[in-house]
Amino acid sequence: MKEKRQPIKIVDILRDHWERFLQVYGEKIPEDMRESVIKAVEKAIKCGDPKYGYAEYICTNCNGKEKKKVAFTCKSRFCNRSGKFT
Repeated sequence: MKEKRQPIKIVDILRDHWERFLQVYGEKIPEDMRESVIKAVEKAIKCGDPKYGYAEYICTNCNGKEKKKVAFTCKSRFCNRSGKFT
């Protein structure tokens, strides 16, 4: 029986390697773009993580017995999870 592999996500790569990438290659990012690039990547890393904010929905029909937390997304063009492509 074949083992089912977990798909790799870009956000996982960013979480695992962003700090090191920035140390090694950060100076190669054009200075006038560096701040916005760093902000975009850091936003994408935090995207969908409930520790950075979420909405909680509570069932009013069952007196709050069922609850669901939905993490906020970053809505950044850079993010492949929630990005807005226009």
